[in-house]
Amino acid sequence: MESLPRILILSEDDLLAELVRASLAGIGAEIRCVPDLPALERLADRLVFDLVIALHVWPFRCGCDILRLLRPDRLPRPEIYVVSWEQSEQTVLGLLECGVDQYLTFPLNLMRLRGKVIGALMR
Repeated sequence: MESLPRILILSEDDLLAELVRASLAGIGAEIRCVPDLPALERLADRLVFDLVIALHVWPFRCGCDILRLLRPDRLPRPEIYVVSWEQSEQTVLGLLECGVDQYLTFPLNLMRLRGKVIGALMR
């Protein structure tokens, strides 16, 4: 039996995380939400994710090597999407250069995000 792809949503805002989770309902994936880095660390120790959606840029600026946590060398790398209000070229380029796969801005088109996620999981 093949396991479902796993999606992780990282957001301090529970309502926003649930909104994104609801927009991805029915795509045939296991979706988990975590509010902070300690919860992410506990979950990443036990599970491998196919896609991570961070609804802030702060996890990439806090000094924690979040990419190493999410993409250990011995495991396949999940795609990482960041969604934020920030639109500065420096922020976007910095995140893309450090390994983020997609950078989307608010206001977020949930159907567009859903399409991107479905496409990523099909690869």
